[in-house]
Amino acid sequence: MIRCLLWDFGDTLADERWMLTAPADAPDWVDVWSEIAGGELADAWNTGAIDGPRVYRAVATRLGISEKRVLDHVERCCHSISFFREVMDVAARSRLSQAIVTVNPDGFSQIIVPNYRLTERFAAIVTSWQEGTLDKGVMGHRALERLGGGITPSESLLIDNKEHNLRAWAAEGGRTYLFTTERQLIRDLSGPLAELAASCT
Repeated sequence: MIRCLLWDFGDTLADERWMLTAPADAPDWVDVWSEIAGGELADAWNTGAIDGPRVYRAVATRLGISEKRVLDHVERCCHSISFFREVMDVAARSRLSQAIVTVNPDGFSQIIVPNYRLTERFAAIVTSWQEGTLDKGVMGHRALERLGGGITPSESLLIDNKEHNLRAWAAEGGRTYLFTTERQLIRDLSGPLAELAASCT
């Protein structure tokens, strides 16, 4: 029986392309941001080895704009996230214990979590930068510790859009669901996600 839901964030609860909008004065933003924040420095940033200012400085240098201009745009993008409304509605209606377990850097906790009041919706938020790991198996266990109640991995469902994350949780004895689209998740409430559907009021 499922007692707990572990939600990935990007491309599971929300469209993860929120940083891929260029400001008028930096038309190369998408390519540069993807190369630096999503490539060269991604793992170090996502595991807390470096912080946001280091990344913003690198992006600013490459684009020839100020670091403040980069930070301003980052904040604007983080305030314009498109959530999957029906998925968020399922999370809101479910009576199960719930946590966000996400590979994200410090900006996620500093900007996104407070802006969208995610701590009011989810009992625990586990981020890779705070835990110092990209391993969803490790992060899933941290989430269960914070949720309390003696919940085991076999009683916990990780909903994630990346198969390697699901494999990591399955290796810990956890249950998994591969998120593909919002529409498919809603359809699966009458099939493989029937236990989740039964937890919704």
